[in-house]
Amino acid sequence: MTGPTNPFDWSGGHPALDLVNTLDERPSDAPIETLTAYGALVSFTELAGLIEPSAAKRLRSLGGPACTRVIRRARELREHLYTIVGSIHDALSVPQNDLDAIAVEVRRAHAARAFTATGASSAIISGWRLPTSPEIPVHACALAIEDLLLSADHSRIHKCGAADCEVYFIDTSKAHRRQWCSMKNCGNREKQRRWRSAAE
Repeated sequence: MTGPTNPFDWSGGHPALDLVNTLDERPSDAPIETLTAYGALVSFTELAGLIEPSAAKRLRSLGGPACTRVIRRARELREHLYTIVGSIHDALSVPQNDLDAIAVEVRRAHAARAFTATGASSAIISGWRLPTSPEIPVHACALAIEDLLLSADHSRIHKCGAADCEVYFIDTSKAHRRQWCSMKNCGNREKQRRWRSAAE
């Protein structure tokens, strides 16, 4: 088995925001879908640290209609979170239907977890009830979203300041003044635009 491919944007600072950013080139008329298939979802959750490499290796061998349904659910979950994050950023009321849809997936994810005792010390660990279930990646994403919504400082969730970029991120800078998803890309491009505008 080959390792995961990595076409993803990791500017978010949190796996749930990185999930939002898996639809690249927002808000253009032709956004780029990086969760192209079930295998891409498995790769994303592995690279985001949401599932173990051993689990990802097992899941990559899966296929069929169940996997197709899971990737569809993952994209829908992402778009519900995108709406919520946008509402938070714009200081608008958060749509309840999006929260309800996420709550359904979070409940499913918790139901898919189990506690077991291991070793002579009977250490308690949490794991997936069905280690080969194709739903594991979408469950892992749902739990990451739950963490973002309940534990993150929402005042630090920002959108890239570039007019043609809708990448969201958590601002962890000391001064809380981060403007760009990436200084290398959007930051430099916006500075060049401003310089050209000033020179005209």
